[in-house]
Amino acid sequence: MLRKMSLFESPLKSFKKLAWKTSIFWLSTSFIVWIFGIGGRDLYALPGLIGLILLFRELILKDNSISIFDYTESSRLLVLGLYSALVLIALTATFLNLYSFRWNIFDVGSYSSVVFNLSHGLNYNSFLQIPATADHFTPSLAIFTPLYQLVPSVHWLTLTKALSYLSVPLIVYFWLKDKTEKNFRFTLSIGFGLWMLLFYKPAVSSRLFEFSPSSLALPFIIYSFILMERKRWILFTVTMLFLLGLKEHMGIVLIGFGLFEIAKKNFKTGVIFFGLGLLIVYAMIFQFMPYFRDYQVFGNTQIAPFQDFYGKSLYLLKLLWPLGFLPVIFWRYGILAAPAIGVNLISGRPGMYSSEFHYDDVSSILLLMACTLILLEKRQYLFKLFQGKRLKGVFIIWLFCIMLLLPPSPAWKLADAIPQEIHLSLRQEIRTIERKWPEHSLAVQSTIGPHFQRNAITIIGQQSSGECLPPFINGVQAELILLSPDIPHYMIENFDICIQSLENNPNYIRLKTFQNLIVFQRSNN
Repeated sequence: MLRKMSLFESPLKSFKKLAWKTSIFWLSTSFIVWIFGIGGRDLYALPGLIGLILLFRELILKDNSISIFDYTESSRLLVLGLYSALVLIALTATFLNLYSFRWNIFDVGSYSSVVFNLSHGLNYNSFLQIPATADHFTPSLAIFTPLYQLVPSVHWLTLTKALSYLSVPLIVYFWLKDKTEKNFRFTLSIGFGLWMLLFYKPAVSSRLFEFSPSSLALPFIIYSFILMERKRWILFTVTMLFLLGLKEHMGIVLIGFGLFEIAKKNFKTGVIFFGLGLLIVYAMIFQFMPYFRDYQVFGNTQIAPFQDFYGKSLYLLKLLWPLGFLPVIFWRYGILAAPAIGVNLISGRPGMYSSEFHYDDVSSILLLMACTLILLEKRQYLFKLFQGKRLKGVFIIWLFCIMLLLPPSPAWKLADAIPQEIHLSLRQEIRTIERKWPEHSLAVQSTIGPHFQRNAITIIGQQSSGECLPPFINGVQAELILLSPDIPHYMIENFDICIQSLENNPNYIRLKTFQNLIVFQRSNN
């Protein structure tokens, strides 16, 4: 018992030793209040403001130098304790999001369907009713098929994605081994983790999005870069093949590595990587996938580089200002992320350059890697540059903006994920459907879809006329239609008209045995 107490007391004593009149004490307090959501969603701003005022006093009025915090063993334990708490909060929220009906068919239900069918030897997306490779090129998801054969569940995908993000600070710490001294290595790993997991909105939006196969790539991108630096080409090839199989555009990582090597004047390696990456992306998007959809036009491929200059300029600003524009100023490092950003900029789909969805997962990790390399190699120059009062003032303003635009606290995201009574009731009725009709074909509302793992299932949507027409599955109308107005219903704008149209459909009868789910069953006549 005494030993357990000492483990907790040591980091707490370290925190107490921080003088309360220093900026780092108040900024640290603000961070802890924010991450745990203490006292509401905005209370962190009070200690944060005090911290910024004291920082202004220290850096501008007293003209102190900007320096790296010297971590003691106790302060390291405090940081590791906070990191462990974040891991627990993030994993718990990810798990509960399914049961509070926050996951949708697009995207986690759709990819789960692909893995489920793949575990039965099928290249098929049930919700879209097309070959899986016609929608996205994701053969690396095959690693989940043994798990789906044991227990088919979207949890395998969503929890692995969460672990992918949460592992980033650890693999960065491994990457920086022998590159710098222990204290600066620890500082860079913390900074990388804070921006990737908590502060950098493009990365946080990707982390909070339900699932995309490319989000599994993050630790492997860093690892492949380590292998490239160490010229471990066999392991590099294996890792890169896995990355390329996560999604059709993942060749942009290889292109970025190639441009980075060219910028370092390693022309042979750079040109090979650049050429291979370009060839792979072109072949996947414009040849391989179109083959599986009979070369029909597909909505995912909308190229419009000259569309919406304002929106795309704003997107670039959102990407770069939280990083102090370092990837642009030191472009030889920032070029690492250029292809990943370029994919979003040439798109005609506003969502891809909105920083609101999952599309910045790869660009975020590459931008942060570029910043890490800049801080490693330009450290002395940057510290010397930031001794002037003007740039210290810019630094304080930048820090204020970061605090002002913080994403939702992890603790509050966890609170939002806790299922309500209606969610638990719906879940119970869904389990009843699974037991009573395990082989029936289903047409389901978007947020209901991820709760089922079967081949004969698709999404139901509303027509422009307001009707909800029963969709066909394998040439026959769905046997059961499942809906609920109490949870989000993407693709159904007017729920009452939708229900009325189904009640008027002579081929379906509404079952009265369910209190929360609205269930229509196809009649036999």
